[in-house]
Amino acid sequence: MKATLIPVLSVLVPTIAAAQSESSGGGREVAAVDSAFELGVSAGYSQGGGKLGGGMADLEDVAGPGAAIEIDVGYRVIPQLTIGAYGTFAAYDGGDLLDADTSVYGATAGIQAAWHIRPDRSVDPWISLGTGWKALWLDPDEGTGTSLQGLELARLQIGVDYRISKDIAIAPVIGGSLGMFLAEDSPMTDGYDELENKEVHFTGFAGLVGRFDLGGSRR
Repeated sequence: MKATLIPVLSVLVPTIAAAQSESSGGGREVAAVDSAFELGVSAGYSQGGGKLGGGMADLEDVAGPGAAIEIDVGYRVIPQLTIGAYGTFAAYDGGDLLDADTSVYGATAGIQAAWHIRPDRSVDPWISLGTGWKALWLDPDEGTGTSLQGLELARLQIGVDYRISKDIAIAPVIGGSLGMFLAEDSPMTDGYDELENKEVHFTGFAGLVGRFDLGGSRR
């Protein structure tokens, strides 16, 4: 995963430096976005840990570090508040308990709300909270794989938008989520069976997001 981090850091570090250079003066004044549709695209590093539930191994034993992408769509209700939806996909290194030929994938989708602290400044910290669906797939080259389905109970992200134009902002972002798998489809089950012992696990993310504002007004 070192190769994954290199392109992320090559953009992330200068972005943070540029934002910090303006943050000492509060950032320059910009027109706040209002009543606009928003599209966000992010990429970065993801890794989880904790219990899978159902008497299975820990999450880190089957899924190592990985690369994740995310698509966000939303509507800026007021300059401070965006309400919308998110979807993510991640490819992970196989954990120590898996055969080398097993691929590990994860995905989430849900709803979220983001609060922008300084929407009228070029440096705009924000925080988002979401919840939704979550899945993990263990896909061997041969034989039947395993699928876990459940909930992303709570997802928190923190970022700092650096507005490079009236319609475009980029932001370093870090976050984490609490998840719980509810059902398993594996070679040992007949379709999806409910997990008897459900456990809560954690997944972290760090990366860079580009946000594009469409329509609306700037005031």
